[in-house]
Amino acid sequence: MRMCYLVIGGLFAMAMGAGAMEKVIFDTDTGGDIDDAGALAVLHALADRGEVEILAVGISNGHPNAVAYIHTINAWYGRPELPIGAVREKDAPYSSDRYMAGVAALDPEAMKPEDVPDAAVLFRRILAAQPDSSVILVTVGPATNIARLLESKPDDISPLNGHELVRRKVKFYAAGGNGDGMLPGGRCGFNYRKDVVAARKELTLMPVEIPMVYAGGNGRELRIGNCYRGVPATHLIRRSYEAYFEGKDNMDRPTWDQLRVLYACRPSSRALFETSSPGDISLGEKFHLSWSKSPNRNKSYAYVRDFESVRKQITELMMASPKAVR
Repeated sequence: MRMCYLVIGGLFAMAMGAGAMEKVIFDTDTGGDIDDAGALAVLHALADRGEVEILAVGISNGHPNAVAYIHTINAWYGRPELPIGAVREKDAPYSSDRYMAGVAALDPEAMKPEDVPDAAVLFRRILAAQPDSSVILVTVGPATNIARLLESKPDDISPLNGHELVRRKVKFYAAGGNGDGMLPGGRCGFNYRKDVVAARKELTLMPVEIPMVYAGGNGRELRIGNCYRGVPATHLIRRSYEAYFEGKDNMDRPTWDQLRVLYACRPSSRALFETSSPGDISLGEKFHLSWSKSPNRNKSYAYVRDFESVRKQITELMMASPKAVR
């Protein structure tokens, strides 16, 4: 029965990935909550299926283990050369490691913070080299790196400032807000609370030509993680979940970040969500996040409509092993 499910799931994924390959820049605060590791698994699985090309990974968590962790995971999925950028520790919104140390230690030669460029600089370099309106930008952590990108000045990488470079190169932005699932109005989630200044800059400076969608709002209701009991103990994302839960039996955890990646990077999945009309989103006092229909600044929020189908897709992608170890 399991074999039939995997075959059917694989055929389903191939059908879902029949369209053009999406180019993706992924920005994460890996190390705090474990849904970042799950989201990274989803992203790499989509890349293995030919649905996305991962252009770069940015890190907004300032912990020294974060770069080595991301590099080790990327290499395990067969992408050791994938560019990585990181916020400098002094500029990071926070520093946390609740599961990275054990995985990062598996590769003593994994990159360290001093080996990688500033994430905003890396994003400028990657975007400048891409065709216009071709890149999906996904943020699953605080908006720190995105705000710095949007504020960046013309340089030897590009004569365009950050706002204009993003406007020209990015075609879709999956934002890291609405983690508490309160839109159209209510308290914002962890990501915005950790760097309110960056969140407001992101909301203000993101070009209105780019659709900006908050798709993580149902993460608290959709909990996945126990599925990793069904993969080999050597699976690095399973090891990450086990470290996070410190040996507890129940590893189900909210999927805020996996939802953001699925919605952004597998466009066909958006039919499984109810998406608001475009409008404006603002972050007010006391962390109050609100959506309004007017003015229309191309900002929307999305909630899962078909939980069963979304669960199946995310679970299959999270459980996938790299091609090299199948």
